Amino acid sequence: MSQKIDQVVWMKPGDLIPYAKNAKLHPADQVEHIANSIKTFGWTQPIVVDEKNVVVIGHGRLAAAKQLKLDTVPVVRRDDLTEEQIRALRIVDNRVAKSKTDREMLAEELSSIMDIDMDLFGVDVDIDLDIPLDDGEEMRSSLQHNVFENQERMQFPSDNYFGFPNIAATQTSGKKMLRFCDWKECKDPEHYIAHFYYDDYKFISAWREPEKYIDRLKRFKAVVAPDFSLYTDFPIALQILSCYRRQWCGAYWQSLGIDVIPDVVWGTKESFDFCFDGIPKHSTVAVSTVGVKRDKDWNNETDSLFREGYNEMLKRLEPTTILFYGDMIDGLEGNIIKIPSFYEEKRQMLNERVKAKKWAEDQAE
Repeated sequence: MSQKIDQVVWMKPGDLIPYAKNAKLHPADQVEHIANSIKTFGWTQPIVVDEKNVVVIGHGRLAAAKQLKLDTVPVVRRDDLTEEQIRALRIVDNRVAKSKTDREMLAEELSSIMDIDMDLFGVDVDIDLDIPLDDGEEMRSSLQHNVFENQERMQFPSDNYFGFPNIAATQTSGKKMLRFCDWKECKDPEHYIAHFYYDDYKFISAWREPEKYIDRLKRFKAVVAPDFSLYTDFPIALQILSCYRRQWCGAYWQSLGIDVIPDVVWGTKESFDFCFDGIPKHSTVAVSTVGVKRDKDWNNETDSLFREGYNEMLKRLEPTTILFYGDMIDGLEGNIIKIPSFYEEKRQMLNERVKAKKWAEDQAE
């Protein structure tokens, strides 16, 4: 069969029509990663459309372009394919993207990247061995179709309108925090506070299968309640569900004797009506700026969503200690314990490795 590929043309995103029956899902975090890639590296792949400007390949790139409010996007038109071939191409493209990965080679490549934060693009520097890279899409898909909810298993006392379970106050604090997904790498977890400040899909099983991780969690000094995201573009109902899940897991773990530190997360001002419910006053709490400092709406010098939510937390909860995970934002009040994020520690470790290698080379000369 002969192949005809036209020249790349630049078109307005609004002139392209998403395919209504596209089977591939593009959650908000994935679109954000694609947008970050476009901002950092520019366009590396055009969007493919048919003769009617319906998208064949590139729905995620189109969504990212709209999020970035780009005026034009690169487009290749395939008007040489039949309607059946177009349908087949969409499916084949999605399947081809799920190729196997050489983990050792990937780890070696990632270790040499020093000045680019790969978290911006949804790439974990540590390569979590508990979740096969090539099975990630299948895992997300299966979790999205699991509708069993934990309130059917157990309910806890609540004093708020939405019925979020109450978490008891704790005064536990410390500077040593570890991502729960890294538990295998920790030889002395009793000295660490476990946290869930990473992609939701990687710890959703803590909600879906709450009994599965109890023995592991009990090894830690304490555990931060899971940080289910309150994306500002999510419907309020889903943001409320995230808060319910966070509080339920925290209350469940406390009922089993685990020391739980309340996690505080908020979205827009509308979330202030519920996001602090079930969290105790005068307790140690944990907050995170992972992903915040690169968002101009969440962090600027005079006014930001993060600052507004943080100050509202201080007023409502009066926390005794605030475990602050991630990049610090100037001018925040409270008894703050600054804790470097996983990527800050990783960058520091890589920098030290490079310095040690350079020193060894200099000595050899």
